[in-house]
Amino acid sequence: MREHMNSSEPLSAGLKALPNKIDSFASTQAAWRFYSNESISLSLLQHPLTAAAHEAIAKHCSQYALCVHDWSHLSYKHRNKPDTYAITHETDIGYDLQTSLIVSDENGQPLAPVAQRLVSADGSFATYGDDNAHLPVQDHLRL
Repeated sequence: MREHMNSSEPLSAGLKALPNKIDSFASTQAAWRFYSNESISLSLLQHPLTAAAHEAIAKHCSQYALCVHDWSHLSYKHRNKPDTYAITHETDIGYDLQTSLIVSDENGQPLAPVAQRLVSADGSFATYGDDNAHLPVQDHLRL
């Protein structure tokens, strides 16, 4: 029988700031420096997640892996977010986020995110394809 994922192994929700004010600022500053490093691309950051997906599929899938695709509107009306845009109409302000998640065919447990794409007024930024391409969103069903 295949080993099933423990329900206490949720997907990581990303970086977290440390609890005290000094360490919190330092971790925020370090993250900003990391994310604004021009020698690191989104597709390069995706490689460990893709590798983890392959390992998890071999371990937690019987016959095939399922890939769930989601497009979410992230609504923001905030003056400190100058890259938001009118998603569907002029008062629907924010970002468009696409996520593709591999899940187990045995129990539906999430295994790994394998693609993400954020659409803003500055362009479209994806973890797949050419990092320099600003792909327009024509249809959510066709990436």
